[in-house]
Amino acid sequence: MYCNNCGAQQPEQAVFCSECGTRLRLAGNEADTASSETPFAQPAAELPTAPLSEEPNALNKKKSRSGRRSAVRHFMWMVPVVLLGIGIGGVYGLYERESGINEQVSTLHGEAGKLALAGKYAEALARLDQAEALRPDYEALDTDRELVGTAQRVHGKLDKVSSQLKQNQLEAAEKSLGVLEASLNKRAEPLFEREKKAAAENRDRLSVLAVKQELDKLDTVDALVYKLREVEKLKTEEAEEVNGLIVSRIVSISTKNAEELLQDKSFDQAFEEVNQGLLYASEDESLLALQDRIESEQTAFEAAEQARIERAAQQAQADDLRNRTAAVEVDNLNVAVSEYGDITTTGTVTNTGTRSIYGIEIEYSAYDASGSYLFSSTTFASPYSLAPGTVGSFTAYDYGWYDYVEIRVDNVYWYLD
Repeated sequence: MYCNNCGAQQPEQAVFCSECGTRLRLAGNEADTASSETPFAQPAAELPTAPLSEEPNALNKKKSRSGRRSAVRHFMWMVPVVLLGIGIGGVYGLYERESGINEQVSTLHGEAGKLALAGKYAEALARLDQAEALRPDYEALDTDRELVGTAQRVHGKLDKVSSQLKQNQLEAAEKSLGVLEASLNKRAEPLFEREKKAAAENRDRLSVLAVKQELDKLDTVDALVYKLREVEKLKTEEAEEVNGLIVSRIVSISTKNAEELLQDKSFDQAFEEVNQGLLYASEDESLLALQDRIESEQTAFEAAEQARIERAAQQAQADDLRNRTAAVEVDNLNVAVSEYGDITTTGTVTNTGTRSIYGIEIEYSAYDASGSYLFSSTTFASPYSLAPGTVGSFTAYDYGWYDYVEIRVDNVYWYLD
């Protein structure tokens, strides 16, 4: 049931309106029933009945007083509604304003995160400053500001390490990088993944430059190959450059070693040196040319060696024949007859063979002035053994021949050592 004056809903058994105090109509009346079903509908107008004796003006005055009372009652129930509307409108406006600020802060916060992950730390901090100006008490902004600031400082220190590496200050770079790596290993936030990657790249560059410094001290292919294996694990432009330097040095050392072995006619070992170099520089023109040269010189050497062997065999045969038949040469033969008729014969023997000989026996004969044979005899040379090219001598005595005597050497005999 509703009040027919102000429209407020009332309990079923109420007599007076709890809002405006107007007496409520009974529920049995059809007009009252219709009014109670539409709480915001206006009640039907009732014309007041006055005694016929009353004047019209009096009637009009009553109507006027009744209208003013109705307007006052209408205003009384409209005031709370208006105040409620104003309050709701104010709350809604405040809600809209705060929602807009939150949305703006959220947008700035998200942009800061993307910028930070992209390594644009200064721009990210600027976005966080803008967001914090809108929401000073938002703790997440303070936390992210601290993380971004830390990442920015780490990035600056890594830039300094990179500069040290460019200036070849390896010891200082090694020290700084070690501290940064230890710090980054304790950070699990995604924001630091970029700096961890940068630290790893600097570590690779440092390793490459350290190897590069060591190259001048490495003078064996094995040592260079060991370093090459280390560098191949690194994935930087510097690693590719050092890889090329190591391969070039391997080629240089392999070539040098092969050339020295080639001079000594150590062809197989020279081939090994060249092949070892080709394992790491399979298309190197200098090594391929040296390989062909070794093959050619080996072929020529083997042919010459075979010819030498054949000549040596022939020479050996000739030497053997000479050693057996013509290894001794007799010179400076001199014959003297003393006043007592004794003959003294002297001379020298030379070993013209290729082997040592010993037991040299000289067989000679004597002839008179007319060339008639007188006698034959033998004597031995001294020393007992003669090496190839050495000279010995002999002396023979024959007695009782007072006339002129000519001595002729008939034969010389010896033994091969």
